[in-house]
Amino acid sequence: MVKLFCAIVGVAGSAFSVRVDESDSVDDLKKAIKEEKMYLFPADKLQLFLAKKDEGRGAWLTEADVNNGVKDTDGLTPLDVAGAPLNLVDLSAEDVRFRVTKEDIMAKKTPVHVLVVVPEGAVGSASETSKMDQVVQEVHEMYAQTVLTKRKR
Repeated sequence: MVKLFCAIVGVAGSAFSVRVDESDSVDDLKKAIKEEKMYLFPADKLQLFLAKKDEGRGAWLTEADVNNGVKDTDGLTPLDVAGAPLNLVDLSAEDVRFRVTKEDIMAKKTPVHVLVVVPEGAVGSASETSKMDQVVQEVHEMYAQTVLTKRKR
């Protein structure tokens, strides 16, 4: 098993992890991400990118980068072959191995391995969930005001 850290493009501070087998395919990784994030759309609608700078030749993006917000995938390698085993697209346990220090944690220099692009307007995406939470909160507040006002009379 390999633990991969992922983040959603355009959503600051969205780092999360999934566990997959390094012999699993890119398609299996998409399914694991869909399950972890509880998305309501098909896993094949996710677009994945290897989160290594310079088209896969550079350093991993870090949690600090993600917290600042990653707006696009320019210079990143797309993981667009559904059947490609993860160990052949630079996501093996050896490829993602990183010795974490307290300094790395404090500076948020821990690596992010995969960037995820969620379909625009997708139900269950992080942004849509946030909007739905806001609507639910507003309805709850209006209900509480109405019920409490009527009970006081």
